[in-house]
Amino acid sequence: MKSWYEGRLLPQLKRPRWLVALAVLGVALSYRLLIQEYIARQWPRSSWVADVLFYGVLGGLIAWLSLTWVVRRLEVTPAEAEHLASLVTNSADAIISLDETSVIKTWNRGAQLIFGYSRREVIGQPFKRLLPPHSTRGPELAGLNQQLEEHGYVRQYEMEMVTQERERILVQLTGNVLSDGTRAVRGYSLVMRDVTAAKEADEQLRALYGQLDQKMRERTRKLELARHELEERNAELHQAYEELKELDRLKSDFVSMVSHELRSPLTNISGAVELMLEEEELSDEYVRRMLGVVGKQSERLIRLVRGVLDVSRIDAGRLFLDRRDVDIFPILLRVVDTLEATTDFHWFEPPAPDELPLVWGDEDRIEQIFFNLLDNAIKFSPSGGPIRIQVEAREEEIMVSLTDPGVGIPAARLHGIFQKFHRLDSDDSRETYGHGLGLYITKGLVEAHAGKIWVESVEGEGSTFSFTLPLACKISDAHELAPGASPPTLGEER
Repeated sequence: MKSWYEGRLLPQLKRPRWLVALAVLGVALSYRLLIQEYIARQWPRSSWVADVLFYGVLGGLIAWLSLTWVVRRLEVTPAEAEHLASLVTNSADAIISLDETSVIKTWNRGAQLIFGYSRREVIGQPFKRLLPPHSTRGPELAGLNQQLEEHGYVRQYEMEMVTQERERILVQLTGNVLSDGTRAVRGYSLVMRDVTAAKEADEQLRALYGQLDQKMRERTRKLELARHELEERNAELHQAYEELKELDRLKSDFVSMVSHELRSPLTNISGAVELMLEEEELSDEYVRRMLGVVGKQSERLIRLVRGVLDVSRIDAGRLFLDRRDVDIFPILLRVVDTLEATTDFHWFEPPAPDELPLVWGDEDRIEQIFFNLLDNAIKFSPSGGPIRIQVEAREEEIMVSLTDPGVGIPAARLHGIFQKFHRLDSDDSRETYGHGLGLYITKGLVEAHAGKIWVESVEGEGSTFSFTLPLACKISDAHELAPGASPPTLGEER
C-alpha cells in the first residue's frame, strides 16, 4: 500500500517543481531578513536555538524531498517494467535464463518460435536438451563454459542446437553470468538467434563466389592460352614470312644463276655454229674443234637440266636408284680423268689401288656424287693445288674424304652449305659459276643410299667433304633376297 506522500503529495509536488523551489527559497530569505533579526533583539541569548531549529528542519526537509525525488526517478515505473517485460517476452530472439546448474528458468516467445517447445515443456529442463546428441555436444559445451568462466560473458558464439523436431540449427549465442554481491554464480542469461538460413546463404554466396572465381580463373587461363597460341601463331607466321622472303630471294638468285648458266653455253654453241657457217672452207680439224665446243656446252646444259630434275625428284621423294654391287675405285678414276682435262692448276691424289669391298648403290649416281664434290673442289681452289682423296673401309660402310686447298668455308656458313641454292658468293661476275644445287643434290643422293655426308673446313685453308656408302655384303646379310632382287632403301622408286 502506498504512503500518503507517495500517493498524493509527491505527485502534486512533481507538477509545480519550480514553485516548490521558489517557496523554499522565499521562506529562507524571509527568516534571514525578518524573523532572525527580530528574535535576536528579543531573545539574544536564545537566537542560536532558533537558527538551529530553522535551518535543521528546513535543510532536512529539503534533503528528504530531494532524495525522495531522486529515488523515484531511478525507480522503474510499472509501465516501464511492463514494457521491458513485453520486449523480452515477445522478442524474435530466444531469451532464456538458467540457474547455476544450467536448468532452464525462463523461456520467451522467440525461444518457442526457434526451438518449437512451449514454455511449459522446457521450464525446469536441463539446457543440454537443446543440444545435439551426446557424441557431438561435448566440445560445444566445453567451449561455451570456458568463455563464460574466463570472461563472465560470451558474445556471438556459434553452436549447433536441435529443435523439437530434432532438426539441427545453427544459433548465435550471447550470454553473461548472473551473480550476487559475493560473486557467486546464480545463473546465466542467454540470448540466441537462429543464423542457419543466414549461414546457408553465406555458404551459398561463398560457393557462388568460388564458382565465379574458378570461372574467372578458367577464363583467364583460356585467355592466357589463347594469347600464347596467338603469339605462337604470330611467330610461326613471322617465320613463314621470313622463309618466304628467303625463298623469294633464293628464287631470284636461282633465276639469275640459271639464266647465266643457260646463257653461257648457249652463247658458246651459237658462236661455234656461226663460225662454222661463216667459214668457207671447213677443215676436219676446225670442225672437230668447234663440235667439241658444242659438245662440252651441250653437256653443261644437260648437267644443269639434270640437276634441276634431280632437285624436284629429291623434294618429291621419287629419286630412282638402280642398286647393285659396285666397285667405287674405277668410278673414282673415271671422274678424276674427266676433271683433270679441265684444269691446268690442280692435280688429284687418289688412294692406292688396294682391293676395296663393294658398296651397294647406283653406279651412275655414285659417279655423280664424285663429280659434284671434285668439281666443287676445283671451283673453290682458285690458286690450284693438290686435291687429296681418301677411302676407308669400315665395318658396315665405306667412308670417302675429299680434301681441297681452297678458300674454305666461314664457320657461320657451314650449317647451310648443303641447303638448296646456297652459294658462298652469289655475284654473277665472279669467275667460278654454279647454280647452288650441287651440294644439295649430292646430299640427297648420299642419303638416298642410306649414307651420311658432312664437311670440315677452315677459312683460308681448305675444306674436307666426307660421305659414307653402305657395304654390299652387309646389305646382303641383313636381307634374305630372292635371286636378282634388290633390298628397298630410302628414295628408291619401283
